[in-house]
Amino acid sequence: MKIPPHRLSGSGHIENYRHVPYALIFPLYLVIFFVTEQIVTDNYWVSYLPLDAHIPFNEWFVIPYVLWYPFMLVTGFYLMFHDAVEFKRYMLYIAVGFYGACVVYLLFPNGQDLRPAQMPRENVLTTILGWLYAHDTNTNVLPSTHVIGCMGVCFAVFHCKRIHSTLLKAGTVFLALLICASTVFVKQHSILDFFVAVPFSLLVYWIVYHIGWPKLRREAKKAT
Repeated sequence: MKIPPHRLSGSGHIENYRHVPYALIFPLYLVIFFVTEQIVTDNYWVSYLPLDAHIPFNEWFVIPYVLWYPFMLVTGFYLMFHDAVEFKRYMLYIAVGFYGACVVYLLFPNGQDLRPAQMPRENVLTTILGWLYAHDTNTNVLPSTHVIGCMGVCFAVFHCKRIHSTLLKAGTVFLALLICASTVFVKQHSILDFFVAVPFSLLVYWIVYHIGWPKLRREAKKAT
């Protein structure tokens, strides 16, 4: 009788979990980003387009803004346990995209000056947003990692052979677009950060899924 892979012991069991260390890519990014935040504090180029002046502040968008974190993590955990190849590609996308963004921040210090000087209202949402403002500075915004991450989730979901639900895929795209929109409505980003992040993300996708790591591409083809 053939034993299912997840019930194998010994070297077979270890083989099934060799992709797990790729998960360290995300916490390492958080450390690098924190260091970058301490380096780039002032004397930055201001990210701005005239369109920003026509985008109103709306604290309700802080809800999808903070959903970015579970959006990224849930996708990562699902792939970790159900699709090792796509998990590795997802984490490599994060490595190239997020680390690459940090390189941009260091070589081209940037920030935005769109935050309201005072909250127009006092409620739970503005309180949460005030906390975010205090812990996430207005620097290192172009390209937006929120947008890079959202596009990475969409790429991963659409490439995962285990996900067949059209509704789930549509919901993923909808939430990704909502999160991207939230970045400008809560004044964490200029619309320019979005416009730069989109082609940046497509470049990262091309590198990870079509140029680099040919072994992963072969593994992905075998899984079809």
